[in-house]
Amino acid sequence: MSTATAAHGTKRRVLVVDDEDNVTHLVSSALRFDGFETVTADNGTSALAKVAETDPDLIVLDVMMPGLDGLGVLQNLRSAGSQIPVIFLTARDTANDRIGGLRAGADDYVVKPFSVEELLARVHAVLRRSAPE
Repeated sequence: MSTATAAHGTKRRVLVVDDEDNVTHLVSSALRFDGFETVTADNGTSALAKVAETDPDLIVLDVMMPGLDGLGVLQNLRSAGSQIPVIFLTARDTANDRIGGLRAGADDYVVKPFSVEELLARVHAVLRRSAPE
C-alpha cells in the first residue's frame, strides 16, 4: 500500500498553501497525479480554516505570504496541539532560515526553485514517519 493511501484505504489529504497560484497548481497537480487528495489555500488565515475544515494528513506550506505567514500558521497549529506534519516550501534558503523553520516545528524544508520529484519523495518520507500505527 502506498503512502498516498491510508491504512483504511482512503486517499491521504495534503493541504497546499502558497500565495503564488502557479506553485499551488503545480504542487497540487503533482500530488493528485501521485494519488493524493489535495486542498489548497492562498494565505495563512485561509490555511488555518482549511485545516479545521478538512483535517489534512500533511501540509505543504509557503513561508513568505502576506498577512499571516507560514511560520505564523505553524506556530498557531503547534500551540493548538496539532501534530499535522508540515513541509515548508519556500524561497528563503539560508541555513538560518532552514534551521529556524525546523526549530519552529516543521518536519522538512524544501527550497524554491525545487524538484517536484524531490518534493513528492519528501512528502512520502514524512508520511511514512508520521503514519499512525
